[in-house]
Amino acid sequence: MHSLLTSRLALLAASSTLFLSGLAMAQDTGGPTAAETAPPAAKAPEQAAIDACKDKKAGERVRFTDAKGKKRHWACTSVDGVLAARAGVATPAHTVKAK
Repeated sequence: MHSLLTSRLALLAASSTLFLSGLAMAQDTGGPTAAETAPPAAKAPEQAAIDACKDKKAGERVRFTDAKGKKRHWACTSVDGVLAARAGVATPAHTVKAK
């Protein structure tokens, strides 16, 4: 009876070790996926953002009202050859005029 119990425990230990080693081999490396490293797809700018940058240069800040009626103060930037106002564009620091 003692040897039967010992052999069952040995078999259980061996199968557990094989199962756990199989899981360890199947795990991902933990690096980012291709979708996580790809840059976000840029949405096409709305017409109001394009119109706000008419006759402006890249980097100039403009004020306009977007299609949802929100007032925006964004900078002009060229995306795919179209100059349009975009959020998150780095511009020089705002200087306060002396009185």
